Parts: sequence; structure tokens; C-alpha cells
Amino acid sequence: MADTAPLFEVFSSVQGEATRLGERHLFVRLAGCDLECVFCDTPASKRIPDRARVFFPAGAAEVENPVGRDDLDALLVRLDAATGPHHAVAVTGGEPLLFAEYLKPLLARWAERGWPVLLETAGHRPEDLARVIDDVAIVMADVKIASSAGFAADPDVTAAFLRVAARRECAVKVVVSTATTEEECIAVARLVAASAPDAPLILQPVTGHRYGPPRGDHLLALQRAAMGEHRATRVIPQAHKTLHVR
Repeated sequence: MADTAPLFEVFSSVQGEATRLGERHLFVRLAGCDLECVFCDTPASKRIPDRARVFFPAGAAEVENPVGRDDLDALLVRLDAATGPHHAVAVTGGEPLLFAEYLKPLLARWAERGWPVLLETAGHRPEDLARVIDDVAIVMADVKIASSAGFAADPDVTAAFLRVAARRECAVKVVVSTATTEEECIAVARLVAASAPDAPLILQPVTGHRYGPPRGDHLLALQRAAMGEHRATRVIPQAHKTLHVR
């Protein structure tokens, strides 16, 4: 039902990826995903648990799934009071845009409260993004390439998504591995340049992948190739694993 959604976990931590790296965020991780990425670093969130976990300073609490909007909002208010202040609410998954109808009133409520919303998504559901974009402050699109995800995103769908995302602050992330080619990075950079020209492209070395992250010379070559199409290409690793935080 649209007034409930499956929750995986809620917690306070630093943003560990892309352009908002290091900011303190309230994380809302919804459960369920329509993709099967080889590099997924939260595979448990693909399944819907009977009970979700909310991490308070005194310890974790559990709530039954699915969770209603008012119940989720109340949990965030409590967690913000206990662990804030926060720069933003990061809505992630899984794939949060599977639950756009559920999220839309919540995002509006959080925006009215003065909580900017960062939406982390795979960037493959443009129609759902269009339904919520007015109440989203930041879109982080994780565009898939075959050498790390095991499949490549549809370029037409990605372009449509990025055109909607470009209405807000937007960044595009591509996870790269030792198998990643310059041609893959060039193709994504070209898409970003055409569809969301103000958005930076982030090359993120993979963690916990069968191929491993690219070595220095390889990584620099990938960045250089992408910059030929989109100059605003950066290399930013995942930080939360190094910091040993959730």
C-alpha cells in the first residue's frame, strides 16, 4: 500500500560518497530493489525484513514492517534530536524510487521542516523521479556500467532520468573496477554532458568486488578519458568504510 513501505534501517552517520562526502546525514534505507548489481554493498537491503532497525545512541530499536509515514517521521524526529544536527536526510536503499508514492508526502514534510533531502538512486526510474523531484534538494544517481555492476544502464533511460535530476543539485556516480574501460567512462561522461551538464561525474573505485579497484595509472586514465567529454569528472572513494562508520 502507498501509505506504508518496507524499511531496512534508519541511522545517523557521515555521508561517505560523492560530492556531499563528510556531511552528517540522517539515513533512511528502504528495503527492496529491482536491480542485481554485482558490486552491491548492501545486499541484505534487497530483501524485506520482518522488522527494521533504528540505531539510537543507547542501542538499536526495532519496528515492524511495513512502516507508515507518520511512524517513520516520528522516528526521524527522535533520532535527529538524539544525534543531530544534520545537514540532510539521505533517502537510499535498495531502490527508494520503487516507493515514490509513499515518499512524496514525507519529502514535502521534511522540506517544509527545513531538512534538505538527498535521494540516492540507481538513476533508472525517470517517471518516479519526476513525481518527487520538487521536494528533493540533491539527486545522487548511481549509473551502472557492465564492468562493475554486471550490466549496463540503458542510455536512453539514463538520459531521461538526468534531464529530470538536472532540475536540482545533481551528481552522477559510476563505480569503476580493474575491468572498467575508458570507453565505458567516455560513454557515461557524454551522457552527463548532454543531459545534466552542471552535474559532476564521480568515478568511485569499487570496494568488495571480485575484480577490485583500478590501480593508480588505470584510474587516472579513466578520469582523463571521461574529462574529454565532461570536464567536471572527479575521483572520490567511499569514505565510510575507511572511517569504520555505518
